[in-house]
Amino acid sequence: MRIDPRKEWRQIYFDAWRIMRDWFYDPKMHHVDWTAMRDKYKVLLPYVAHRTDLDYILGELVGELNCGHTYIFRGDMPKVERVPVGLLGCELKADGTYYRIEKIYRGENWHEETRSPLTEPGLNVKAGDYIIAIDGHEVTTKENPYKYLENKVGVQVTLTINSRPASRGARDIVVTPIASELKLRYLDWVEHNREYVDRLSGGKIGYMHVPDTEFEGFREFFKAFQPLMKKEALIVDDRYNGGGYSPFPMVQILGNRIINYWAVRNTALYPEPFPVNEGPKVMLINGLSSSGGDEFPYMFRAMGVGPLIGEKTWGGLVGYGYSPGYVDGGGMSVPGFAFVNAKGQWDVEGKGVDPDIHVFDDPTKIVKGDEPMLDKAVKYLLEQLKKNPPKKITKPASPDRS
Repeated sequence: MRIDPRKEWRQIYFDAWRIMRDWFYDPKMHHVDWTAMRDKYKVLLPYVAHRTDLDYILGELVGELNCGHTYIFRGDMPKVERVPVGLLGCELKADGTYYRIEKIYRGENWHEETRSPLTEPGLNVKAGDYIIAIDGHEVTTKENPYKYLENKVGVQVTLTINSRPASRGARDIVVTPIASELKLRYLDWVEHNREYVDRLSGGKIGYMHVPDTEFEGFREFFKAFQPLMKKEALIVDDRYNGGGYSPFPMVQILGNRIINYWAVRNTALYPEPFPVNEGPKVMLINGLSSSGGDEFPYMFRAMGVGPLIGEKTWGGLVGYGYSPGYVDGGGMSVPGFAFVNAKGQWDVEGKGVDPDIHVFDDPTKIVKGDEPMLDKAVKYLLEQLKKNPPKKITKPASPDRS
């Protein structure tokens, strides 16, 4: 089949305009003259020299609607072939002739996406050890060690390890490098925050982070919430939440109140619903709490779970589902529904959710080891616990039915 790119690009442009016109949630197109916008940008079509040029024009076109979630997805075009580089889940530091393992990320090895290669059973590698060689190639600080890990993702690699910077006395271990350390670094950040809150509050306050409102976010929520049941107060961290679906089930659980208990022999009272935590709660937010990450704090406050601490959220609360694609496999997201509050007013989209207590996460303080938002959240919750100490319900005396 012979394709004339310019004719195809012209067809894609007009198809995109029609798709947005026919699938956008507001038939009045935010009172933008959509026909005029089509004509405004079509004059640029003769100057399109590459498929990415067309994507740029389409981005400018849909941008006229001033609406979030209007993403452009690239179509049929050449892609640069990337060389996958294996990673070891650690920080390396040049130390004389060899690289020293400065830090090993713990990870969670029951998920492949959070597997930390150096923490697998039997390896016995620790921070402070040196990497002497990779697959038999001596690795010195004169070169980049990752050159020997090219195309090694998911492939077994032999590392020569020693507790001192020398080849004598070294031992070989076999590891399987991973493609990305992003999830490992994320878990490390969450654990840092959890330990920080635990230390600052004397163990009274629990901490959890919810990365999105999709599968991973719900998984992290349920993984974290039950172990925090006995904490006197909770910090729910919504910063950098990338959204996904409705967070209502999580908010509902956070707002639950104990209806009754069940008494079981030789155990503490078992609350219903389960799991549940009735202590005071706050939610942390920032400018990258987006989409479902906007809705999460909105619902958290609206349902009376607790106040919001931090900075205004992103402000993107429209959603998209299916809409037709382009002839070359590309496409765009078309907002098909938008948020309306309980008073019947447009809300959050283009506006964001404001905090009840504004705190700026000053990066100059964070690099020094301080955590402004966490500090404020802990201080607020400790004050609440002082005003309203938690009541402990104990098992009643054995019933006398003789």
